[in-house]
Amino acid sequence: MKKIFYITTLALFASAIFIASCKKGYLDVPPQGKTTEEQALIDPDAADKLVVGAYNNLYLPGTVGLKLVVLADVTSDDSDKGSVISDPGFDGIFLDNFTYTPTTGIFNDIWVDNYKGIASANKALSVLEKSTIDVGIRDRLSGEARFIRALLYFNMVRTFGGVVKLTTVPTFAEANNDEFQTRASKEEIYKVITDDLLFGVEHLPIKGEGGAIVGRATKGAAQALLSKVYMYQGNWQGAYDMSQAVITSQKYGLAPVYADIFREKGVNNIESIFEIQTGPYANQTAGGLACDAVSKNYSNFQGPRGTFPVQSIGGQTYNGGDLGFGLNTPSADLAAAYEENDVRRAGTIIFTSDVTTTTLWDGFVLPTRPNVVNERYNYKAYHSPFLETKSCLGINDKDNKPKNIRIIRFAEVLLINAEAATHVGQDALTPLRKVRARANLTTTSATVSDIWKERRVELAMEADRFFDLVRTGRAASVMNAVGKPFIAGKHEVFPIPQKQRDLSGGRLTQNNY
Repeated sequence: MKKIFYITTLALFASAIFIASCKKGYLDVPPQGKTTEEQALIDPDAADKLVVGAYNNLYLPGTVGLKLVVLADVTSDDSDKGSVISDPGFDGIFLDNFTYTPTTGIFNDIWVDNYKGIASANKALSVLEKSTIDVGIRDRLSGEARFIRALLYFNMVRTFGGVVKLTTVPTFAEANNDEFQTRASKEEIYKVITDDLLFGVEHLPIKGEGGAIVGRATKGAAQALLSKVYMYQGNWQGAYDMSQAVITSQKYGLAPVYADIFREKGVNNIESIFEIQTGPYANQTAGGLACDAVSKNYSNFQGPRGTFPVQSIGGQTYNGGDLGFGLNTPSADLAAAYEENDVRRAGTIIFTSDVTTTTLWDGFVLPTRPNVVNERYNYKAYHSPFLETKSCLGINDKDNKPKNIRIIRFAEVLLINAEAATHVGQDALTPLRKVRARANLTTTSATVSDIWKERRVELAMEADRFFDLVRTGRAASVMNAVGKPFIAGKHEVFPIPQKQRDLSGGRLTQNNY
């Protein structure tokens, strides 16, 4: 008899959690009297909590957190596995060298975490469809759930190509049906993504206006993500129109100082179109979203690794030991890609030295090598051990301090607009100049090649580079040039997890592995 537990992992288990409302991290508020699902049919606050449950899945490390960073950066020419040789780095050791297989664990982790999130969004949508709450509130919440589903499916289709199309909550009896055990085409998945985002564009609130909550999806977030989705599909008019809509809304702009975007002072700044809220920001701005592994591990696992002395600044004391695990370190090739005087280089990469100590923006002093292990670290992921930001545990814990993750920024929208403009006969130079001016650079050229180069240095270490190289057809040539054994026609997508294929009874087909 064929197993049905594959779809249980993806949907039924997550749905059961929603119904029971018993697992923190999916839905924090226990039901009072009626179940949360029943209450959500008539109570907008209960309906909101269902959608918060969908947001909570963005804290899983396999959705937009550390494992996505390992997948999308370490495989590229932008970064290396880092840390010490013996540290596998969440399978980064295999990704870095393209020696992974369908049984490599990170692929199953990413698959399961993303489908948990997709199933959570589906559950919220299924309840909202039957809800009798105010139509405007219902449509806004539905737009948020569909934005989350679109974001997760976008990462899944870029990672694996065609995947299982799951847009409903199947019953246990339906779980073994072929539609839930086989892969849809990538075109079908992109149709789900675009439909979801178009719904969001129509029904989500404008930033700063009625119904908009900092840290949650807005009309601008849906437009920005949709412009990126259209770019990946080669729909240049759509990419141009959606990015232009974000630009002309005048709700977003470039932060004056590039490096500040990724520091604690840059949380939810004018450039942020959508970012994952963690720690106190989650509680204050995003409806009390739960804190999970993404906020605890994102900075810690990418932080400088070595033996560091006790240090004190501003009444706060760092008690020594490792600052982090040192994974996902910027490559020498990335460091060399910046033009002279480009301020983004210093804002992206922590450079260490054999002969002098390195002082970070908060005054923290890294010792010389070999006391600090690697030559370069990801500055965008750094969280100061001196700041009083509480961890998810409610204590001032240097290892588990939360850090908001920037998902899409206004600078990227400008670059999408510029690239699309080259294809539809519009002005590409103006948006490109804006991005470069903030970086202390000028330009008189806005070719597609110029814009691709700009995307690399502007978005470095933000889990985008590998997918960008594949999208533009440059993956094999770029990877091979830096010594990575990338095989054209194979490595553009990653293998479907063997564990999921086994659980589907072999109906889930494999990529070229």
